[in-house]
Formats: sequence, C-alpha cells, structure tokens
Amino acid sequence: MKYKDQKENEARLKADAISKKLPNFVRQFFMSEENHLSGMTLYSYASQLKTFFEFLKESNPYFGSKDLRMITTDDMGMLTDVDIAEFLHDLRMPRKRNSNAGESVCSETTIMHYMVSLNRLFNYLASHRYIRSNPVELIKRGRVKKKEIVYLERDEKQELLSVIQSGDKLTANQKKFHDMKTSKRDTAICTIFLDTGIRVSELVGMNLNDINFNKHGIRVFRKGGNFDTVYMSDRAEEIISDYLDNGRPSYKPSDKEEAVFLNRSGNRISVRSVEKLIKKYMLTAVPDKADRITPHKLRTTFAENMLMKTGDVEKVQKLMGHSSISSTMHYVTSTEEAIEAVRNLSQD
Repeated sequence: MKYKDQKENEARLKADAISKKLPNFVRQFFMSEENHLSGMTLYSYASQLKTFFEFLKESNPYFGSKDLRMITTDDMGMLTDVDIAEFLHDLRMPRKRNSNAGESVCSETTIMHYMVSLNRLFNYLASHRYIRSNPVELIKRGRVKKKEIVYLERDEKQELLSVIQSGDKLTANQKKFHDMKTSKRDTAICTIFLDTGIRVSELVGMNLNDINFNKHGIRVFRKGGNFDTVYMSDRAEEIISDYLDNGRPSYKPSDKEEAVFLNRSGNRISVRSVEKLIKKYMLTAVPDKADRITPHKLRTTFAENMLMKTGDVEKVQKLMGHSSISSTMHYVTSTEEAIEAVRNLSQD
C-alpha cells in the first residue's frame, strides 16, 4: 500500500474508532461528511467532538449519568449558546491536556477549530430537523491575534546549509553521527523546504517516483488530499540528485522501500525525526531563532522570499498549495526592506 493511502486509511480508522464511542447521530454525521473530507480532517473533528461530549458529561448534571452513546438528538436540542460558551471558556482555562506535558490553554486559533467542528455538527442536526436551531451561530467569534512571522534571512539560510554540509560547530557527540550520508540527506531536506515550501508531511511522504528531473518537478500529496507538482531550481536538483546517487544507497534500504528520505534503519524517515534534525542544526547555525524555527518556518521562509521577489500573492498561493488565498495572506508582512523600497512613492 502506498504511504499516502496508508496514512489516509489510518486517520479514517482512528476517526471511526472515536465515533463509535460517541452518540449514534455523530456517526451518522460522519457518514454524511466522509465522502468529501480527508481522513485527517475527520480525525480532527472526531477528537474535538469527543472533547465536547466529555465536557458535557463532566460539567452538566443532566449528562453526568448518561453514557456518551446514549445521548440523543432531543438532548442536543436542549443545549443553548450558554452551554457552548461554557465549553469554549473551559478550553481557555489551564488544563493538563497531554499526559506528556504540563498545563496549557488552547489558543484562539484552536478554539476556532473547535467551533468549526461544533458548527458543522449542529448544522447537520438542524438541517435534518433534529433540533430547531444551531446554538453555535449565536457565539461571537474571538479575535485571533496575528502572530509575528518568523523566517530566515538570506545569510541565516546560508549559515544553516553550511553547518549541515560541513558539520562545523556541532557537538562532539553530534559529529559521531554526522557522516556523509547524513550530511547529504539533511542538506537535501532543508534545500527542498527552502526551495519549494512544501510541508513536512509532504516531504516525508515523497517517493522516488514522485521526482521527475526531466520536468524539474516533485509530485506531492497535499494536505487536502490532492496531488500537486512543485518545481525545483537547478541548484536543488543537483543537491537532490547527489543525495539519491551518493547518500541514500548508504542507508541500505530494501528493494521495496519507495521513500526518498530514510532513517538509519533504511526506512521512511518520520515527521518527528525531521523536526528534531532541523532543531539540532538551528541551535548551531542560528541559535537566537532555534526555539522558533521549525520545518513549517522554513516553509514560511520560502513564502516570504517568493512574496518579496514576485509581489504576486496569487502565484504564491499556488506555490504553497493553499486552497484559500486568506491562508497565503498570513505570510504578507511589511518588512523593513519593503518599507524602505517605497519611501519615495508619495512624491509627485
């Protein structure tokens, strides 16, 4: 089975497993949505709705004695916007939400995601006349603060690639594992991020037959479940080709292994491993940004670079694989260079 199909099936199975523990009408809701939503979206909805129903059971005396599967559409019809507001308030409170971490609060962005899940469920119930109206529609959306956009400057990108290629400044222990194949692999990984702006999941999912050197393209499986082609520069092609010829074989993959990027066991590298290697090199190359630069921030670096060079938001939208231009607009910043460049435009 292809890696992309495997991950999609895994997400759908996890979503289905969660929905089986929820009220029957939730399963019906998922069955009405599953033909046009990706597995990861379904899994996200399932996880968030599970949190909502668990909150009802823990905080509302009426639901306290009910098994989650026994909650009915009549029960849902009794809920008001006050119940929804109380749930959103609880999400904003410090809680131990992960067994491996301390207390945390949900960001406004995360809360907006919860509201989307709830809104879709209540819209489903209202459209099928199980309830009179959708109480989520009465909730005023919170204002999501625009985060500072963090990305690498030109000299910082060069320093990052230099550290990966040479191994200079790495600790003695890190240098033990920084051999030729690792250097070539990690250089190719960072170059692809900076050259194409793909997501870390898209990079990890790359197979050998996704790379077409004749057309200078890489086929990637996008977040929404569609395939797309991103294009490499000549320099990126050289680096990737060098890794495939002189780095990848040293990992000794089996003949059946299709993945482009491998771990030390010769299997497909994981998202977590890629995140850790970026952090390792950033601590050495650009330590003042090491705690803020992730694979996604290398994607941001690509977006910022392309926006500065082209000024074309729609073109960058296509390059980034965004379905909505509003997603691309998050990357539009007024940098000092951009401000300085237009300083005389007001003059007649």
